[in-house]
Amino acid sequence: MFLFKLISYLFGHVFLVVKGNSLEKFINMAANRGIYLWDITKLGANRIRVGVRLSGIRPLRHIARETACRFKIKSRVGIPFIVERMKKRKILVAGAFIFVIVLYILSSFVWFIEIEGNDKISGKDILLAVRQVGLSEGVWRGDIDTAVIEQAIKDKLPIVAWVGVFIEGTKVRIEIVEKKIIGNEISDQPTHIVATKTGLLQGILVLSGQAVVAEGDVVEVGQVLISGEVIPEQTINQNNGVMDLPRYLQAQGVVRARVWYEGYGEAKLVEMLIKPSGKQTERFSIKMVGQEIILKGPSQIPFTKYQSEITVKTFPLWRDFAVPVEFIKVQYLELKKHREERTKTEARKLAEQKAWSQVKLKLPTEHKILKQRVEHIETEQQENLVRVKVLVETLEEIGTEKPFQP
Repeated sequence: MFLFKLISYLFGHVFLVVKGNSLEKFINMAANRGIYLWDITKLGANRIRVGVRLSGIRPLRHIARETACRFKIKSRVGIPFIVERMKKRKILVAGAFIFVIVLYILSSFVWFIEIEGNDKISGKDILLAVRQVGLSEGVWRGDIDTAVIEQAIKDKLPIVAWVGVFIEGTKVRIEIVEKKIIGNEISDQPTHIVATKTGLLQGILVLSGQAVVAEGDVVEVGQVLISGEVIPEQTINQNNGVMDLPRYLQAQGVVRARVWYEGYGEAKLVEMLIKPSGKQTERFSIKMVGQEIILKGPSQIPFTKYQSEITVKTFPLWRDFAVPVEFIKVQYLELKKHREERTKTEARKLAEQKAWSQVKLKLPTEHKILKQRVEHIETEQQENLVRVKVLVETLEEIGTEKPFQP
């Protein structure tokens, strides 16, 4: 049907209003001669509305004369009629065409640069860095190399931990993640920067101190990353022969590493759970001077297993005097055992949620997820259990201060 409508639109079709006393004969003769009519609608006792292609209009004139019917074109649809109208409005068509061309050309340039995530770094410094590699308002989008721009920002601004450059139409969005500086508190106590987690070093920026690890090293918890003990390269001064002593200071810097987390979750296919049955009851009471008086509701709880929600209201203080009266409302919800049956898909989804909950408890506030993988643990034995393991790789800061005695 779609193909038929498309062909009819390309070659053009019209809608006719046909009048006469032999409308059925008109339709049958058209069908016998291979003229396809569609959307046949009755408009009255002697009037119908039909759709027909342009190629069928001439034969229909002969059929109309033979059946003593008349027809009139009510609407014209399709490419041929659009082209005919355009010929009469050449200036309008030319203007529209020029407008589209100009709009396409203008949309091929960058007109806006937007920066997000910068807190300590000024937007002017970032714009200065990107303009040095050719990114500015009015530049051709095809000349933009996002990888070169990202690297230029990292080289010019060492405090940037991660940068992403995204082309969105006529706008370039620059997303910045700044490095967190460790060891910026004023103190006389020398400190090291040590690892809080085991990971693979992705980058290290030393502001003060001496790096004892390098990018690509695997570090363990508690390992010194940036030492506060700075040992000179030449221990003996060439001028006077006096041995240079190490300097002790507060190590400062940024250390980022790839860290891996694992979470495990399981769910049963068939499980007995205790859930609210839907039945509930309420009890209202008043408590005065240690005595509780039930105003409404049962004195004995009518449920074997239940959970309760207690609401207590008291009078407001009056001249620093507390009225020793409490109004207590207790709502009891009946609990009953419920047999929960799950499909394997539902059980895996529940187990995956439990595994993710474990991972999220371990993740720090500031982190960037690089990879994540879900593994379904299968066993050869058939059991009423589905096991799922979630593995997550993140990029995060792992350095922290640790004081030491020289």
